[in-house]
Formats: sequence, C-alpha cells, structure tokens
Amino acid sequence: MKAVAQKELSDKLKSRWVVVIAAGFALFTVVISYFSGATSGVAGLRSMDATIASLTSLVTYFIPILALTLGGGIIADERDKGTLEIYLSSPMSIGEFITGKFLGLAVALVLSTTAGLGIAGIVIIIKLGFSTVLTYLLFVLNSVFLGLIFLSVSFLVSILFSDRARVIAFTIFLWLFFAVLYDLGLVGLLIITKGVVGNEVFSALLVLNPVDVYRVLNFLSIGELRVFLGLAAVELPGYMNTPVLWVITLLWVVMPLYLSYYFFKKRYLI
Repeated sequence: MKAVAQKELSDKLKSRWVVVIAAGFALFTVVISYFSGATSGVAGLRSMDATIASLTSLVTYFIPILALTLGGGIIADERDKGTLEIYLSSPMSIGEFITGKFLGLAVALVLSTTAGLGIAGIVIIIKLGFSTVLTYLLFVLNSVFLGLIFLSVSFLVSILFSDRARVIAFTIFLWLFFAVLYDLGLVGLLIITKGVVGNEVFSALLVLNPVDVYRVLNFLSIGELRVFLGLAAVELPGYMNTPVLWVITLLWVVMPLYLSYYFFKKRYLI
C-alpha cells in the first residue's frame, strides 16, 4: 500500500502537476479576492467574510473537476500500461491497492490545494489582519475535504466505467450535476411549489450534494445562518450545525471509497 501511494505521489510530483495547479490556484484566488466587490463598484480586499464568500464560488467549480479528473483514470491507466494484472496477481489485497492509490493522489491534491490557497492566504491575511487567520484556515480545511470527496467519487466512477471515454463523459456530467444542475433543481423546486417545501425538507436535500455541504460549512464559519442558491436564500435549521455537517462530509469521503472497493473486488475476483 505504501509503495503504491508513493508511486502515485511521485508521478504527480515529477509531472509538476502539483506545482502548476498550486500556482494557478494561488493566482485565481488572489484575483477573485481582490475583485470580489467589483459589482458594487469597489475593488480590493474588504473583509474576510466577503473574501470567503467569493472564494467559495471559485472552489465549488475548480476543485471538484480537478479531483474528478485526477482519479478518474486509475483503472484505465493501469490497464493501458498493462500493470493492472500485475497488481491483481501480487500479494497485495484489493483494499491495499485502492487505499494506496487514494492516499497517493490525496496527498498530491492536498499539497496543491493548500499551497495554492496558502500562498494567496498570506497576501489576504497580511492585508486584512492576523485576526482572520482561523477563519481562513477553516476555509482551507473545508476546501481540502471537498477535494477528497470528489477524489473518492472519481475512484468509484473509474471502477464502474472502466472505459476511458465513458469515465471522461460521466466525470463531466457529475461535475455539472453537483456544481450547477442540483442547485438549479432545488431553486426550481421552490418556484414550482411556491415555497410550500419547508426549510427542514429543503435543508435535508442540501446534504445530498457535497458541494452544498461545503458551501453551508463556509457560511457557518463566517457566522452566516442562511445559504444562498442562485436568487434563493434559505434559513438554516438548528440541526444544520458544523459537527453534523462534518460527519456528513466524512461519510461522503468514506462511502464512495468503500463502494469502489466493493465493486472492484466483485468485478475482478469473481
């Protein structure tokens, strides 16, 4: 397992994937933070709350597609290189193989995310004051786990659709669904039912989308008790608190990874 993880991480470091993603992420983060108030006629860093609200939009589009493409080809790549059969015939278990792959890619993803957000964070914190450090660190932590969620989901996609073309197509669909279509559907539900759907039901639907869980965690970290979906704003019920959302976040990481193990074992050992 350790050898597999080291190989995955080494491949990403050698290809400079981590450096390129970190640099690009840092640039986008600084630019979006600076121009977050442009729509109101004001440019520049104003407050950490406004900065995190703006960066949340960046992360919800950027990190999911990054993580999905990162892990989407783990099976197809090994099959194309002819190494999948070697792994399957080795003493290594299926669980060790998947865990090793996940850990290696997770470290690469965490390094690129924390480096990119960290470099930009230094600029933001110096400008806004060191009292904002904890709030920004919580934002970075939330962003890291959003990436881990979609990396886990990408493993499941790679195993269910071993053909590379299908993996790419379904990966793009998942990104579009979670990042855009799901929230549009929720807003449409509010419009169609004319607000009959209560906050309790609506909030329960939010946790079915990891992007919305991430968004709510960020709103809670800055003390905002409403979550904004397009033109709709929903008051969060009492049970939508940080500990509950963190449990849901961890389940979103673990469950797709477990299903990956289950379906991989079922497909290749039977």
